[in-house]
Amino acid sequence: MKLYLDTNIVLGWFKRTMQNLRKEREFKVPAVMEFLSSKEGLDLIVSNLTEAEIIRYLISEWNCDAEFSKDVWKQFVDRFSITYLKPDVDLDELIIACSKIPTRKRTMTNLLHLHIAKKYGLWFLTGEENLSDRYKFYYKKIFTYKELRQRLSPP
Repeated sequence: MKLYLDTNIVLGWFKRTMQNLRKEREFKVPAVMEFLSSKEGLDLIVSNLTEAEIIRYLISEWNCDAEFSKDVWKQFVDRFSITYLKPDVDLDELIIACSKIPTRKRTMTNLLHLHIAKKYGLWFLTGEENLSDRYKFYYKKIFTYKELRQRLSPP
């Protein structure tokens, strides 16, 4: 299964990495990444949009420099053997989606991720509980982390 990861799915790894480096807390891989990396047959995918959000987070929230931020990003992608996309994005479909449902500014980034997943026919994995309900008319292949765990865990 090809899973396009929303930034909120991967953010915990970066937060824990920085806590380990700056606050000398023990590093433990977040449960979501531990679970995803332990399941065979999952192809984990991110895009340059995800990278931009993470670089912004590291620089704005942790006062990292750009070079360090890019190194941490590369470590993450390499550690979990993540496929990296640089999509060519046409936003006309998003205009239609936003005209059908009132959309908060904050939700626009999630819609951009959803649009990328749709363009490539990928499952979109998000931590946003209501994204699937609100935008299923736009794209149906959406899982929350909880739904994916239930689907992939033995009964």
